[in-house]
Amino acid sequence: MQSLLDLEDAAPDELLEVLPGSTVPFWAQVRMQIAWALSEETTGSVAVKTDDWTRWKEAKRLAKAFLPNRWDARQFARRHDVMFYVGGGTLSTSDGRARNWLVDDFAETSGNATIVQRRPLPSPIGRPAFTPTLSMEGGTARSRLWARGYTTPPETVKAIDRLMKAFAQRLGVSDDQIAGIRSRVMRAEAHRPYELAELRHVLGRVKPRVVIMDTASYTYNGETVGVFKDAGAYVAEPQHGWIGPSHAAYNYGRVFKHPSLLRGLPDEVLTFGDFWSESVRMPVPVTAIGKPHLENRVRSAPANRPRQILVISSRAEPEATDAFVMDLRAAVDADWNIVFRPHPAERGAVESRYPLIVQDDRVSIDRASDVYESLAEARVVVGVASTVLFEAVAFGCQVVARENAFAASIIGDTFGPRVQTASEVAERIAGTEHSSSTSAATDPYIWRPDAVEGYRAWLAGRLSLSTS
Repeated sequence: MQSLLDLEDAAPDELLEVLPGSTVPFWAQVRMQIAWALSEETTGSVAVKTDDWTRWKEAKRLAKAFLPNRWDARQFARRHDVMFYVGGGTLSTSDGRARNWLVDDFAETSGNATIVQRRPLPSPIGRPAFTPTLSMEGGTARSRLWARGYTTPPETVKAIDRLMKAFAQRLGVSDDQIAGIRSRVMRAEAHRPYELAELRHVLGRVKPRVVIMDTASYTYNGETVGVFKDAGAYVAEPQHGWIGPSHAAYNYGRVFKHPSLLRGLPDEVLTFGDFWSESVRMPVPVTAIGKPHLENRVRSAPANRPRQILVISSRAEPEATDAFVMDLRAAVDADWNIVFRPHPAERGAVESRYPLIVQDDRVSIDRASDVYESLAEARVVVGVASTVLFEAVAFGCQVVARENAFAASIIGDTFGPRVQTASEVAERIAGTEHSSSTSAATDPYIWRPDAVEGYRAWLAGRLSLSTS
């Protein structure tokens, strides 16, 4: 992270270079991918490969994209003052419907609002709880079809290669890593013009005054953010997970004060609480709002819990985690339930990443869509570095943090000394293993209370400033 900040504080000219046909500097497109490449060696993060693409599935996808579809945002979007633009992965089941825990509470109090998500609808867990919720899936499918005949102009390719080489030399990124980033960039160059055209069509129907977009600070989304701003909308990003001083999407150097780079960032970031707001370095306002889903679930969490240990995966070092869970099973008494919760990105690859866990019937795999269901049943939570550890404390769980290469920079000693072995976990929980009672209480510094009311006041202020 520091190498990125040092480069951006130095502000060399190549960081501001814009490719032909783009409106945001190329640095914004590759910044996050370079940050991930730089962190791979120290974090042990391993990419998850779950691609199940087939020609038949693609044909079905295209057929749906060109037929009337009640979920297609291009066909059915209508005018709304507030538009939530989300990925669609932050879902939990509620009364047989798919509830977006990130934004549904806010959407329900926004008055004239709509949700547009990038993933297909309906989701595997049901129809959306909030109406109207629409999808950009059809637009994405159509865009990929049109992009098949696209050839990146030679001058653009030369500019990409020149800039990628300059960034790699300044930051020490390997040739193999640069090649992988370049491949993804070239694919994005082909798709983006068509995807943005689909989005502009939707915006022409919705005409939002405020857009609340998840991952708006991830700068590879900069062109999308710019399109929202061109439509006259105020763009805010709701915090969706852990943020802090080592997260590249929420810490920026001096060069990002330049208007061309600011174009690709949200106008404001809305956090869970002051703890999170004060931990980042953003060139835009950062406002603590809260997390209503957490408030609601903590309020209803049972005080008495079974003897259950929930182990949270961070996606890093899967082999080591696989072995750790087996060691933990052996280290604690047999009457403790051990539940392993894979990272959301791993759910389709648990068998290949954690073969020991999968084959051991003494360990359960947590497949609940909402982690709060799992926290409400756990007495102890073990993890590396995740927002879930902070949430577990709010649920009254005893938290034991594992040591790894990046835990110190993310959670430090917030949860006491970090452990390296399963035996240390067993020792840590020994003092509380005879108590079944927990005490759930949210820290207002970490989780700002009355989130819905805070959001309602914030939105009223933003809409009052809008001239649309």
